[in-house]
Amino acid sequence: MSKLEVLEALKSMTAEERLEVIETASKLIREEIAKNSQISSHKKLSLAEAAEKMRPFYEQGSEFVAFADQEIEDFYEYEDYA
Repeated sequence: MSKLEVLEALKSMTAEERLEVIETASKLIREEIAKNSQISSHKKLSLAEAAEKMRPFYEQGSEFVAFADQEIEDFYEYEDYA
C-alpha cells in the first residue's frame, strides 16, 4: 500500500479509528527503534575493551613488537637519517 493510499484510507475513517491506527503505528515504530538500539549497543565496543583485546599484540616479545624501533634515542637526534 502506498503512502497516498494510506492517507486516502485515513480520510475515510472516523477520528477514533484514525487514533487507533496512529497508536498502533507509533507502537511499531517504538519497538523497531528499541530493537535497533539493542543491536547497535551489542555491536559497540568500548575503547577499554578494545585496548584489552589488543594488549597481547603490544606486549614485550610479541610478533607485533618485533617490528617496532628498539632504539631508545629520539629520531631527531640521528645524524644520518637523511
